Amino acid sequence: MQVAAREAEPVDREDRLALARATLGAAERSAARWGGKIDRTALRGSSLHPVRPDAGSKPGSASTTFPELESEDGLGTRLAVPGPLSALFPRSSLRAGSSVAIEGAASTSLLLSLAIAAMGEDSWCAIAGIPDLGLRAALDAGLDPTRLALAPAHGEHRPQVLSALADGVGVLVLGPGLDLAPALWRSLLGRARTADTLVLAAVPPGRADLSLRSTTRSWTGLGAGSGRLRSRRLAVSAVGRGIAGQREVEVLLPQVGGMIASVPQPRAASSGMRLLEPVQRAG
Repeated sequence: MQVAAREAEPVDREDRLALARATLGAAERSAARWGGKIDRTALRGSSLHPVRPDAGSKPGSASTTFPELESEDGLGTRLAVPGPLSALFPRSSLRAGSSVAIEGAASTSLLLSLAIAAMGEDSWCAIAGIPDLGLRAALDAGLDPTRLALAPAHGEHRPQVLSALADGVGVLVLGPGLDLAPALWRSLLGRARTADTLVLAAVPPGRADLSLRSTTRSWTGLGAGSGRLRSRRLAVSAVGRGIAGQREVEVLLPQVGGMIASVPQPRAASSGMRLLEPVQRAG
């Protein structure tokens, strides 16, 4: 596993496995200290040692722009989602420990947008299976490199590495390059539910709590034989647990200073006014 904030990265599989085991050990020690709930702040900074209970906030808490919210109905911790996508999700948020499958156009960008919103300012995010990840674009959108772990997509120790990450981070992103076995997918979901880890996956080999599908509606930026593509309009639909039927929103991707934005509404539509065609009086 490769941690973005580290200056030196592991050079072989044994080093990656050792780092993953250290991550899991930190998570397990924190879980024991806090009565079974994973303390994600144990993985803050460049150290893998747990934070003392009196040295920071309570595990899972966050006073951030994208806070984790304790559900009033007892359904567990709720995690923030990007505003333009909020209409797709029950209670306009995601439940910690749940899973989301994403397929279709711009799936990687949607994965990162959801991960950045759910991370807040305390949780770590681990990404596996996206070897061509555009880190510059992700950083511009708000991804914190000091709380980012990049895991190898292949290797004989991949199940152990992914299992350690599911136990020890707040958000686990699984890209399309993993080719997970169904049994490993089910195992990761079980670990994630226990650890309150949000799992975001591109085309997983099994079911997820929620499934998103995106299609491209149009592109902008090209002129008459010149120019370059600047953004595209996406239709994103959602089905799954807590959703009656299917929900759909339209968004723009990408935008300066963020990875996703709402589609601007026509002035008449936003004001609730109806435009009438002019008519000529007879006679």
